[in-house]
Amino acid sequence: MDRRTFLRHSVWATGVTALLPLATLRAAGTGTTYYVDGAAGNDAHDGKSATQAWRSLDRVNRTTFAPGDRLLFKRDGDYPGALLAKGSGRAGAPVTVDAYGEGAPPHLHADGRSPSTIRLQNVEYWTVRNLTVSNRGPQPAPRRTGVHLFHQDAGVVHGIVLQGLTVRDVNGSSVKKEGGGSAILVEAKGNSRHDGLVITDNTIDDAGRDGILFLAAGNRKTGLASGVVVRGNRIRRVPGDCILVKGCDGALVERNTVSDCGELPRGEAAAGIWPFDCDNTTIQYNEVSGHRAYADGQAYDADFHCRHTIIQYNYSHDNAGGMALVCNDGRSAGSIGNTGTIVRYNVSINDALRKTGASSLRISGPVDGSQIYNNIIIIPEKPVAGAETTVFRATSWKGVPDDTAIHDNIVVSPRSPGVDMAKATKTRLGENQFHAGDALPERFKEKRPTLAQVNALVKACFVDGKAVPNALDLIAKLA
Repeated sequence: MDRRTFLRHSVWATGVTALLPLATLRAAGTGTTYYVDGAAGNDAHDGKSATQAWRSLDRVNRTTFAPGDRLLFKRDGDYPGALLAKGSGRAGAPVTVDAYGEGAPPHLHADGRSPSTIRLQNVEYWTVRNLTVSNRGPQPAPRRTGVHLFHQDAGVVHGIVLQGLTVRDVNGSSVKKEGGGSAILVEAKGNSRHDGLVITDNTIDDAGRDGILFLAAGNRKTGLASGVVVRGNRIRRVPGDCILVKGCDGALVERNTVSDCGELPRGEAAAGIWPFDCDNTTIQYNEVSGHRAYADGQAYDADFHCRHTIIQYNYSHDNAGGMALVCNDGRSAGSIGNTGTIVRYNVSINDALRKTGASSLRISGPVDGSQIYNNIIIIPEKPVAGAETTVFRATSWKGVPDDTAIHDNIVVSPRSPGVDMAKATKTRLGENQFHAGDALPERFKEKRPTLAQVNALVKACFVDGKAVPNALDLIAKLA
């Protein structure tokens, strides 16, 4: 079994977050270990022992790495500049960037003097982990990022892993049309596409505009990316698109936490976690809260050119735009539209906070065959006096939704919530439970259950796809 097959087996089939141990990664190729010490190193050294460590990223960038090589930065070290990767690993013998010694993770920082602090360009089989990465310049700048995976006409790019990084203080532009900015940027152009890209267990703080941003991991002309996993990342104070995957088939986005997103300028649209131009994406066991984008602002979204997206077992609370958006911008020539989206087994508490226009779930444009079922939506009184309470809404966007099934959801609110699907065609509404006029939602105004608690609630409330008779009592116990 090669490394890529084993990685997929361990990450997908078993659900284990941890990747292969370092010793295992080295097993198929011995390679050379290089050391970098920002305080006591010397670029005249050969770098092959801790006592002969290099000092700077400039010296690192003059080296072409080979399969099985390790590049180790001393902990508590400070490393100004940019790391520009050269050379590739191979299956079973990646090039590994890691930390050594005791103390805080090594800190690599470009300080705005480079568009990115770490750039993996047209290389494959690299594992980068256990570093702190920042890129704060004197002023925000478009396309500034912390870690940039850039591949152009590189064919299939195998086995890139970003694990256990802290990416913080990246001040890109807050405006998407200017080029935005991001903590981690994935960009595959031309005939490039990823296979086995894993972004796991990273912490992202104070990055603008976006968190984990895929401009593309592949494309429909030369091939969508495969084996993409985005798991266990913790994202805070990122006001834009916190996790956006694009150009993938079968991407798995799970167990990520997004919170305290902040504000974007007027006119900017963003959401928490969503695919664009992807097939068969699964978004599950995530928690998104506090998204405040001027437009949209939902926790989850299935967007343009997406087929068979599944959004399940997620938790959404305190988001301005609602729990979920399913949308498509008209039927342009060659568009595959948005078809077959499923939104199920999710819990929403205190979402859709705007006075008008917001809803727990919105379906917009010519979206076909969506299924919305077995969700629990709890709606306390809105913070804005006189705000409307709408749970499901259809809107026109160069077309209208068609063939939407909304059934077997549980909605709890202090007054009868609105259902505004009039603009859609062939909508099927059936056996949804609406519990209105009860004080129960107000008990959730201050309390926020954990993701584990709401997932257990969903499993208890629905049996064989139907709400159990005592579902409201089970919800009350959670409050």
